[in-house]
Amino acid sequence: MTRQEVRASIVNLDPTEKMVRLPAWFDDTPWHRIDYLGWRDMRAPKRAYLVTEADDQALGVLLRQAPNDAAHASRAMMCDLCRSTRRFHEVSLFTARLPSRDKRERLNTLGLLLCTDLDCAVKMHTRPVRQPFDPSVDELIAGRREGLRSRTIAFIRSVTDTQRTTRRRK
Repeated sequence: MTRQEVRASIVNLDPTEKMVRLPAWFDDTPWHRIDYLGWRDMRAPKRAYLVTEADDQALGVLLRQAPNDAAHASRAMMCDLCRSTRRFHEVSLFTARLPSRDKRERLNTLGLLLCTDLDCAVKMHTRPVRQPFDPSVDELIAGRREGLRSRTIAFIRSVTDTQRTTRRRK
């Protein structure tokens, strides 16, 4: 994907947030090894971006990290994309504003629990502990990657879906 394709793919940008800052390492991205591209805006650390490719086009959303609640600091949490269980401070709630021309509907958001460092792709390539009757390691990793990819695409499409079910005033 090119810089222009990635910038144009972010569907839920507020009209005041026209600039999408790409990471410094964007040109060195190994596209064949990753299932999505996730990064944080260095000037706004609570802002993150998630971009993937589906049907030969880039799909992306702007995410905002919610503050972690210290009351639950001893709990383990599971990332909704990679399905890895991690310590509480390593998984955060990220929300994506739903795109709309109506100012009242711009307050609607969808959220997911996501690895705070956005490195789910790294976890997908770790070698799993294999039992005698399990499929081969390559098959396990391919299955993990396919699951991560399908969950990422499903989330981004749910943000961009204009036929979503929301309560409407009559």
